[in-house]
Amino acid sequence: MNSKIRNFLFLLLVAIVGVSSQSCKSKKHVLKASLKEHGFPYLYSRMIENQMKFDYLSAKFTLSYEQDKNSTTLRGQVRIKDDSLIWMSFTPALGIEAARLMLTNDSIKFMNRLNKTYFSGKYELVDSLLNTTIDYSLLQAMLIGNDLTQYDVKKYKSSIDNGMYRMTIRERRKIRRFIRKGEIDTRVLVQQIWLDPETYRIARIDIKEQSEDDNNKLRVHYKDYINVDGQLFPSSMRIEVVSNKSIFIDVEFNKVVINNPLRFPFNIPSKYDDAF
Repeated sequence: MNSKIRNFLFLLLVAIVGVSSQSCKSKKHVLKASLKEHGFPYLYSRMIENQMKFDYLSAKFTLSYEQDKNSTTLRGQVRIKDDSLIWMSFTPALGIEAARLMLTNDSIKFMNRLNKTYFSGKYELVDSLLNTTIDYSLLQAMLIGNDLTQYDVKKYKSSIDNGMYRMTIRERRKIRRFIRKGEIDTRVLVQQIWLDPETYRIARIDIKEQSEDDNNKLRVHYKDYINVDGQLFPSSMRIEVVSNKSIFIDVEFNKVVINNPLRFPFNIPSKYDDAF
């Protein structure tokens, strides 16, 4: 290689590294300054300000599920009516629907078209199957990358972790007006939230019950946020249910549409058998 070209490439590499280093230092400085000046209340309010807001949301998805080295890939669609209902349809192959799921604030309904069975019940079953804490508000928030707005915020702190803001909330109880009949109102969640410092959208969340072992938690990673009518929606997410038998779910969303009125059909044929 010509010595002049080699020297030029070397100087170019040095310049790129130098610029990158300055950029990282500048970013860290801005993070520290903002954290020192504003702290947790500022970060939390900015997160809420930049959350997804809609009446209706629909999207298509590809889902990969892994547990105990066994994996399954499904395609489907999801429809959401804010704070009310989540409807999902699963299609493994050939465009034929295999299953349908509907979640409301107090119930779960599932219909398996392949073996003609169904289930209708409460969230306690999901808790027992996944060995974690689940309710409707948590599920909706998890799907769209929002915070748990039905839970209060107590005993918190903020810090910087690997170029992102990290907010730790040591006590989150469901606000009394959102507690439904038969629901446990003594459940206390511990939550950590990592925020992107440019968009204030969630990059990662960890959730566990305060009384449970540290090894049992729900973790969600978000990436590839896309613009949907001026709002940022996570087109890619990884869900980890960390327990004795860990579960990994990767979801890729596309064709996301908000605020178009939707239907949520769910009729169980009379010939279907109760799965439980």
